[in-house]
Amino acid sequence: MSNTQTVAELTDEQNSSLKRYRGIIISIAVFLAIVSGLMYYGYLLAQQANKSQVQIDAAGTLSDTFYDLLVTTQSLQLANLEYAVEQGQGDKTEYVANQVENQKLLEETRSYAQNLINVMDKGGAYDVVEGVDSVEALGQGAVRQPLGKVQEIWKQYQPLLDSAIKYPVASGSDPDFAKAVAIFAADNQDTLYESIDEIIVSLNEDVTENSAKLRTVQMVGIGLSLLYFLFFVSFFIRRLGKADQAAALVRRENREILQTVNSGLFLLDKNLNIGSQYSDELERLWGKKDFAGQNMLSVLSDMVSNPVDLETAGSFVRQLYNPRTKEKLIESLNPLARSPMNVTNQSGVKETRYLDFKFNRVYQDGEIARVLVSVSDVTNAVLLEDKIAKEREQNDLQMEMLSFILNADVQLLTDFIESAKKRNNSINEVLKQPVQAQADFFNKLRTIFREVHGLKGDASSLSLHGFVSIAEHLEDSLRDLQGRKTLNGEDFLTLAVSLEELFNLTQTIEDFNNRINNLTTDNNGKSSRQAVQRAANSEPVKGQLSKYVEELAQRNHKKVDFSCEGMDNQAVNLTIRSQLRELAVQLLRNAVVHGIETPEERIKQHKLDAGHIRLVLEDGDDFVRLTVQDDGVGINPELIRSKLVEKGEYSHDAAAKLDSRVLIQKIFTPGFSTAADSGEDAGRGVGMDIISDRIKQMKGKVSLATRTGAYTRIILTVPKKF
Repeated sequence: MSNTQTVAELTDEQNSSLKRYRGIIISIAVFLAIVSGLMYYGYLLAQQANKSQVQIDAAGTLSDTFYDLLVTTQSLQLANLEYAVEQGQGDKTEYVANQVENQKLLEETRSYAQNLINVMDKGGAYDVVEGVDSVEALGQGAVRQPLGKVQEIWKQYQPLLDSAIKYPVASGSDPDFAKAVAIFAADNQDTLYESIDEIIVSLNEDVTENSAKLRTVQMVGIGLSLLYFLFFVSFFIRRLGKADQAAALVRRENREILQTVNSGLFLLDKNLNIGSQYSDELERLWGKKDFAGQNMLSVLSDMVSNPVDLETAGSFVRQLYNPRTKEKLIESLNPLARSPMNVTNQSGVKETRYLDFKFNRVYQDGEIARVLVSVSDVTNAVLLEDKIAKEREQNDLQMEMLSFILNADVQLLTDFIESAKKRNNSINEVLKQPVQAQADFFNKLRTIFREVHGLKGDASSLSLHGFVSIAEHLEDSLRDLQGRKTLNGEDFLTLAVSLEELFNLTQTIEDFNNRINNLTTDNNGKSSRQAVQRAANSEPVKGQLSKYVEELAQRNHKKVDFSCEGMDNQAVNLTIRSQLRELAVQLLRNAVVHGIETPEERIKQHKLDAGHIRLVLEDGDDFVRLTVQDDGVGINPELIRSKLVEKGEYSHDAAAKLDSRVLIQKIFTPGFSTAADSGEDAGRGVGMDIISDRIKQMKGKVSLATRTGAYTRIILTVPKKF
């Protein structure tokens, strides 16, 4: 069973817990329904009690209103009697004003009483009680009968009230206009009080009954809660306990698996957050603890050397959450496969480990729920592969050298080995030289650069690609150092490994050569035939240079016809011939790379598609002359001018003042190159300055003739004795 299936099954088991706890959920729902019903019934009882209480308040207010009517009618009658006793001698104006005021009060009280009777009968607005804006009509039954008595008396009461209210007091024609209503109010007041009291008593009985019911409901609710609690504790807790024991067993087994598994396992959500559970091995692999819930990219940020890899990893995981993306198709795009990471080991020391991350989807109900990540340490496997690759590379290099030694001209091979040893010794001496200023560091770099570049040219001409590869790596390191503003002794330590490889390779090829030459000298069979075969090659240098030009042309996508004369002239001093051969390699490289055009360009210029390069070594009376001429683009002074401005050596105005002769001489300046890119054949800027320096050391001279678009001819003339 795969890890993905295991996690998916655990997830399904967690989802099925809803089914296992269905009984508990249903019982809680039933209990909540009963309690909610009781609470709602209690709420209705409380509302009914509140309604009855408001009705009681309204009835009491009506009783007070009838009392106010009685008092007001008697005040009218009493004032009439007092005015009658005075037989009109009192202040009539005051009397009239008081009676009119009593009539207004009687009218307001009568309206208020009418409104209360209507509200109690049919319900309506009522704002006497705070927080209450209406009152409901009295219900049917006993409470309605006394209300009917009140309404019956009120029907008789109203005409008398209207008469007293509307009587014109100022006329004074009837001093007993309020007598009838006062007598009626006094005679019926007790009946009204009794009827209203009956209403209040009935409503109080309703309130008492509802309150009793409410208490009963509350007691029932409390009792049911206690019974349910006892039931829940006695039955469901046991079931929950069993389920928890099973879950604890699953968790313990899961924990044991995570503690035992020998790879780092964890789950990632859509936000790239690490799950709460992960294997113990993951903490050892990452050298960190307690990263549950943290973002994976944040946890790995100080471990991955290239931040781009983390960004790509985030995009990769998000693509796994895209259902339209095929998991197998993007598997090869995983940026964290066999990724080098800086990990703190158990001793607290930073070390590089190669960790392999594998990402797999986890499905739930057909949907992508999580991504399972498996991390393993593949450091040993990667190091073993590197070791095997290096050994294979070393074996290939030795086979290359062995093949070269077996097929190369003895003299050419000996010259190359001696030249390489001299260059190595020169580099070693330069490194030992004491330094007093920054300029000394940069002078060291330039000298080492020239020696390495010259060695690379010689090796390339002999197809010794192992030397070329090491030399190119050295040139890159040297170029990086040249681009710095300041240098110190420690900067040269970075060159030590490559220089050591260069020295060892030179020693290896010398050992091979010595062994093979000894075999050739000591044996008379096949080995002697090899010696004869080598001796039969009368023009080894011409063959070497011809092959070199051919390889140069192929690498640069050009066609070249090459002619070589005099390079194998035995009459020329061997030392001079060897040194000029090294310089010839530089000149031929420049001719092919910078001089000869591509076939397409040559055809556009009405030339043959193949360029021609001619090399001649002349043996004079007291000099030796090497001439290299090509029919290519020539040297373009304007291109040199633009390069000088581009490198910041001259301003536009200063460069414009330089004539063609001065510009052409700039190609002999250290570090100058017109090539756009650097590679095995060009762009290092240490070609022509080597030639210039070497000829000066040989006390010779360099002549250069060129015409843009036509040809370039370089002549090196050295004395036979220097």
